[in-house]
Amino acid sequence: MSIRDIRWKYVLLWALVILSILSLANYSYRILGLERPLEKSLARDPDVAWSEVTASQNKTVVKVSLKYVEDLSLTHLRIEETVKAALGNRDYEIVVQDVPDEILEKAYASIHYYVEEARIRGNFGEMARQSTSVLEEAGIDDFKLTVNQDRIYVQLRLQSHYLYKIMKLKDVKGGTEL
Repeated sequence: MSIRDIRWKYVLLWALVILSILSLANYSYRILGLERPLEKSLARDPDVAWSEVTASQNKTVVKVSLKYVEDLSLTHLRIEETVKAALGNRDYEIVVQDVPDEILEKAYASIHYYVEEARIRGNFGEMARQSTSVLEEAGIDDFKLTVNQDRIYVQLRLQSHYLYKIMKLKDVKGGTEL
């Protein structure tokens, strides 16, 4: 059999059919096996207003709109456990949606440097003192700053608006370094 005897239109047709089947299988797995079950799990969480899961080859992005919560750190940890249980070892990013306004954005901007400094240096007590002073001066009396082993959580509230910021702590080596 030589190359001239090959019926190229049938080869191309079969290649197209196989490629279509593989694409459909990949799409079905992402939608039915990954995104929808995770969205259903997140919808059962009492603090989640809505969620949206977008999967790509490299990373899965999980957008979560939260209602106002009393403790952002506990809610975020619970959501992260749900996402880890659904995605396993896949690389993911959780994006938290809030309901801010201009006043809250300005208030956060006024404490941002204290939070960043604490994130890098670890001076959380100073961050709390400075931020409390600045936020009370700005008229924001409903706020919470929380630190756990991995992140700093900032939540501000003014009437029906609220702002959430979550920052990973910088890995700081103990001891002295030359």
